[in-house]
Amino acid sequence: MSRAGQPAVDVAEQLDYYLVFANVRARERSLPPEGIVVEEFVLRPDGTASALDSAGWTAVGRSWWSAAAFSRGLRSDTRLQARVTPVDRAGANAAYRLLGGGELGPEPELRRHFLDRLDLPDLAPLSLVPAQATGERRVYRVLLAGDLPDHGLAALRSGWRMQPFDRHDDRAHRIAGRTRRTLDGQTVTWTLRRIGAGAAWAVDLSTDRATDAPDPELTELLGRLRADARGQGLIPVTVERLR
Repeated sequence: MSRAGQPAVDVAEQLDYYLVFANVRARERSLPPEGIVVEEFVLRPDGTASALDSAGWTAVGRSWWSAAAFSRGLRSDTRLQARVTPVDRAGANAAYRLLGGGELGPEPELRRHFLDRLDLPDLAPLSLVPAQATGERRVYRVLLAGDLPDHGLAALRSGWRMQPFDRHDDRAHRIAGRTRRTLDGQTVTWTLRRIGAGAAWAVDLSTDRATDAPDPELTELLGRLRADARGQGLIPVTVERLR
């Protein structure tokens, strides 16, 4: 699943990084951020998310703090989302250095700052299961918050090799793209759709694998989809099973 010309990445060993700005204007003008937030989803054996670990660091005081409440608000407060930019580790390290923190420590060291865990409920389905999932055994949803601009939508469609969509059923279910892959001899399909009344998206993944045993390849794929969406500015909320 790695991009052409790039080495394969063990997504499970990566943390998620965010820059936090004082206000929307500071973010839009690319002024220095106030600090950074580091997150990591806690995954069940089937690849769904059970909790979220996080920690924040701000230039004022130059200290780490528990970010559980911040992370909860980030997924529900559009005003807070407008002050935050998802970045990769290099972007977080550059900001950390600019703000006087020096070099960002390795990931095992950063995990020591995870003091409070945000538990994620195992909820019932939030909206319709994709029509093509009928009869298949396992359906997952990667739930995402935030706005997806046109260029970000185009990038995800291209990167995931999504087919053009113009069917009435796709429009009715707010589906922006769909694709399929073969993973270890089994068919895996996923759709990208807008959900709810606000700024929210979902990637619904279906597989015809009949077993509920731990599946590292499927867990890695779910992680890659989550990381790709973050790369276009969306904020992962959870990964859950729909059936």
